[in-house]
Amino acid sequence: MITLSFIYPAALLLLGLLPLLWLFAWATRAPNLVRLGRRRFGALLVLRSLMLLALVLALAGTQLVRPSEQTAVVFLLDGSDSFAPALREEALAYVNQAMEAGEPTDRAAMVVFGADPAVERAAVPVAPLNRVTSVVTPSRTNIAEAIQLGLALLPADAQKRIVLLSDGVENTGRAVEAARIAALRGVPIEVVPFVATSGPDLLVTALDVPATAREGQSLPLTVRFQSNVATTARVELLADGELVAVEEALPVAVGAGTLQFNLPVGEAGFRRFEVRMTSPVDTQALNNRATAFTQVEGPPRVLIVASAEDRAAPLRAALEAGEVRVEVRAPAQVPAQVTQLRQFAAVFLVDVPAPALAPEVQRALTIYVREQGGGLAMIGGTEAFGAGGWRRTPLAEILPVDLNPRSQEERPDLALVLVLDRSGSMSDTAGPGRNRLDLAKDAVILATQGLAEQDQLGIFVFDDVAQTVLPLQPFTDLLLVEEALGRISIGGGTNIRAGVALGADALDAVDARVKHLILLTDGLDSSNYTDLIDRMRADGSTITIVSIGGEANPSLEGLAERGGGAFYRVLQAQDVPAIFLNETIRVAGRDLVEERFLPAIVLNAPPIRGLGPLPPLNGYNATAARPAARTLLVAPDGEPLLAVWQVGLGRVLAWTSDLKAQWATDWLAWEGFAPFATGLVDAVLPPASSGRMSLEARAEGSEILLDLFVFGEDGRMALTGEVTGRLLDPAERGVPVAFRQVGPGRFRAVVPAPDPGVYLAQVTASDLQGEVFATTSAGVAVSYSPEYAPSIDGQVLLNDLAAVTGGRVAPPPASLFEPAGQRVGRVNEIGLPLLWLALVLLPFDIALRRLFLRQIELPALFKRRRRSTSSGAEVGLDPALIRLRTARTQPSTPPSARDNAAASTPSTAALPDPREQPAPSPSRPTRTSPNSDDDTLATLLAARQRRK
Repeated sequence: MITLSFIYPAALLLLGLLPLLWLFAWATRAPNLVRLGRRRFGALLVLRSLMLLALVLALAGTQLVRPSEQTAVVFLLDGSDSFAPALREEALAYVNQAMEAGEPTDRAAMVVFGADPAVERAAVPVAPLNRVTSVVTPSRTNIAEAIQLGLALLPADAQKRIVLLSDGVENTGRAVEAARIAALRGVPIEVVPFVATSGPDLLVTALDVPATAREGQSLPLTVRFQSNVATTARVELLADGELVAVEEALPVAVGAGTLQFNLPVGEAGFRRFEVRMTSPVDTQALNNRATAFTQVEGPPRVLIVASAEDRAAPLRAALEAGEVRVEVRAPAQVPAQVTQLRQFAAVFLVDVPAPALAPEVQRALTIYVREQGGGLAMIGGTEAFGAGGWRRTPLAEILPVDLNPRSQEERPDLALVLVLDRSGSMSDTAGPGRNRLDLAKDAVILATQGLAEQDQLGIFVFDDVAQTVLPLQPFTDLLLVEEALGRISIGGGTNIRAGVALGADALDAVDARVKHLILLTDGLDSSNYTDLIDRMRADGSTITIVSIGGEANPSLEGLAERGGGAFYRVLQAQDVPAIFLNETIRVAGRDLVEERFLPAIVLNAPPIRGLGPLPPLNGYNATAARPAARTLLVAPDGEPLLAVWQVGLGRVLAWTSDLKAQWATDWLAWEGFAPFATGLVDAVLPPASSGRMSLEARAEGSEILLDLFVFGEDGRMALTGEVTGRLLDPAERGVPVAFRQVGPGRFRAVVPAPDPGVYLAQVTASDLQGEVFATTSAGVAVSYSPEYAPSIDGQVLLNDLAAVTGGRVAPPPASLFEPAGQRVGRVNEIGLPLLWLALVLLPFDIALRRLFLRQIELPALFKRRRRSTSSGAEVGLDPALIRLRTARTQPSTPPSARDNAAASTPSTAALPDPREQPAPSPSRPTRTSPNSDDDTLATLLAARQRRK
């Protein structure tokens, strides 16, 4: 049965205009009936009603729906690891049996799913499927997303059905909720269960450790495992990555078992424990480990990073005197994993240059502060802050000081020209897969870290000839420099003079406080370019020469001295980048200020409060204050000495002078130095929980549950103002954690944990006045995907999916393409034809209102038209007018001649004699001539009357 549907049913309200049209016609019927007549008036009303109806239906988007008997089936095939390949082959055979029973007009689609679904085949006419080519993530089973994708693939004009072929072991998503959506759409889900089979398997189900502990305690650990076969196993226990206990040949029975360990808790910090079990008969190695964390409370541990022991020695001694646990490491020994950095409450970078700290370590330190609430402090020196090349690094963004000191002049501070040798000898190997030219490019990138926003940079290269790679211009974009370096390749000979001349000309054309050229070469050149050096010196430019290897021209050192710069003979090409950075910083001369001065107190707050008069300093790193930071001490020119601010959940401190016997000689001998040093640690540490907050974290399936308990000062559960938290996932991405209060002082958060790995949570609690009074942290590890956990019975879920949607369990394959009894049909839009109908009816409406022809006039009209055509007269002229025009064209004839002609003309219809005509009326003038104007006018009037 054909039915109507509407895209915009609200437009049907306009049909209320029809009664108004009829009411208006009834109200004005009297004059219209007189003018139009009853039949014409009725026809006009019907015509206008049809036009209005067509327009309203067109606006409503009217559609014709014809019933459809075609069937569309979407097969959902399990592609997870729990669904064995043998089961997948059985499922594919089942699908092909069903397709053999389908009609040519039926359609079939297939979706393969694991952690995510993929379309193997769209809804097309039924055809055999030989193999599955879609690749999905097999470590999870997400039936819910597969159902949603299957619903999207079903066409609207066919009977719909979804067939699920799976073991029903769901570990991601909620398939029942997706099934409810299918039920609302009337789509049944037919389920075909397959029983998962597995070989011998030993797995670790959990590692239980206390969430918190105190130093000096013995920590109990419980290993929980499960096996489906009797065997023996080797158990290894690791603490912070180090093997601390081993159990050999542990007997394992069928079913669940436990194993106990007791370990010293160790020092304060975040401890990570991991257990591993291996067995000779195990077939699944991915589920043989588990990880847990413990927060050990005690004195804070601080990591000091220094390039040399003597730089960190004074600070270390002062902190240890204040009972702070200190560990000193070289930059290369700093861990790049946030989980390992969490062992320390704070990290101090003591006069460390940026190139000494790997980029991944810098990134980890940033995450450690922002997401995990760690403390970070940078201590100054000749290789710290801007002088250490920290500009445009990840840590530069979180420092409470700006590394670009304010220039006192409007002109650029530094115009730097880099002239690089790209001759054939620069292709010599300088490391694994790298040559000397590659290191020269690295040196240019590193040199840019010594440039500020007001500086200029130019890059030139030479072999036989010199070329401009980057014209001397303001340094604003590092990407522009990288693109320019990418265009440099190995060339031919060596023409140093051409390169120096090109760079000297560029410097000569600019106005800068310092103009400097750095020449890098490794070859011999007999050219004499002393005149160029002298011209540069006269122009106020200097030159530094970096010579690689022992084959360079020995006169280069003298040329560098003549040019007012430095000379570096480098035997190891790996040293070139650091030389470029140091030379850039040296010639800029703005990052280091060495003079004796007395610090000025801006904000008398810890760590300087109560320390009395401050000793003088002999120098500092030039920086600029950030408006949002708290600046406590400044130099005489107003540049910051001590500043601190909040970054995410952590705090960052900057001390721009040093803490060794160079600038801080008087401070080391000062009696307040030890309290000042421990105050620096306190300034970056978060508020201690003091037993007022406890956080428990555990993994359940693909989610992490966080339970937070907040206590008052009396030890009872208490209300709090606000709880904020961050969770760091295995990819070290921080996500906010939303806690909801489930009771007085008790909060809970549920966070998705789709990937195996370590999750670290950091939580901060504030009171009703908004003051933070406690912070705490916890860690939880998802050791392996739930796909490899102990198998559960998926038959229950499959039965629920079928029951919710009215589907069947294990239906015969031949019945899948039978109509499902749904009311579906094919839709045809008729809105545009209805508009055309209204337009076609419009001329008839106009004709009924404007065209009036009596029935008796039509034959006469056609008869006159045929007569005029046959006589050759002009079409459309009145016959009387035609006769008048003919008479006017004939010559004048006397009346007697006309009478004779009339008498002699044989005619049965002779014209009447004028003499027999009645006498003219006294009111009319007497006609004196048959061709007079009055006669013509009378004839025309008579013709007009006849036409009327």
